[in-house]
Amino acid sequence: MSAQSKPIPGTPGSVKPHLKGLKALSTHQTFRRITQLGFASFIAFLAIQHVVIGKNGEIVTASAEAFCPFGGLETLYKYITGGGAFISHTHLMDVILLTAVLAVALLLRSAFCGWICPLGFLQDLVSNLSRVLQKHIPSLRRGIVSLKKRGARLAVLGRYLCYVKYIVLAWAVGGSAYFGYMVFRDYYPWSTLLNIAEFTFTPGVIVLVVTLVASFFIERPWCCYACPLGAASGILGKVSPIYLKRDASACTSCKICTKACPMGIEVHTATAI
Repeated sequence: MSAQSKPIPGTPGSVKPHLKGLKALSTHQTFRRITQLGFASFIAFLAIQHVVIGKNGEIVTASAEAFCPFGGLETLYKYITGGGAFISHTHLMDVILLTAVLAVALLLRSAFCGWICPLGFLQDLVSNLSRVLQKHIPSLRRGIVSLKKRGARLAVLGRYLCYVKYIVLAWAVGGSAYFGYMVFRDYYPWSTLLNIAEFTFTPGVIVLVVTLVASFFIERPWCCYACPLGAASGILGKVSPIYLKRDASACTSCKICTKACPMGIEVHTATAI
């Protein structure tokens, strides 16, 4: 390709140039990873401290579950109708964090999922590991590409599976309100991860393993198909005044944006994202 025929970075249809050195590190993605790592480290510290010191230790330690915003959603009905009471395994901090997450969803849509959620970060790590291994193991890359091509036939099914998280949301919140305990806790992979040191086997262990294995092939499978907190944030985010709008006049329908989207959104045909 001659110099004259090479696409100019920044023009429609061109691919953003690959940054190197310090420029590659001074991006919003680097800042996002640092933010994710910071929150994940904080939660891991709380979980380890709670296990090491113990519930009956001389120092009172907070359980990492007290920092789960979805717990606030599960206990919200009990908190409102019970005069400030909470269902088991929840705390006032859960309600406070829920309020903060919903406020973020209203203003910045799914920023919590992409920048803060430790379970999302864990899925990202597995996906990144998959990309690194595929880069250095051609046979693995070919196998995954072939598998994805076959799975592309199920794309329509995938769109319907995205609604499962709303069913999970209704079951988790409605069940907790009706029965007075966290019906979803034993199935929640995040609760399983926080309590993994207890060496108890629950259905959540299977869900966690399936999520991590699927993350090797699909970016953020839990977030896409089953996360009830993501469903709640998504519902509130639909009335958010902030969104991305595709400029149809500048779009060449090259599908680069669609291929890069980890959530499978067809950005090249959308009006608002």
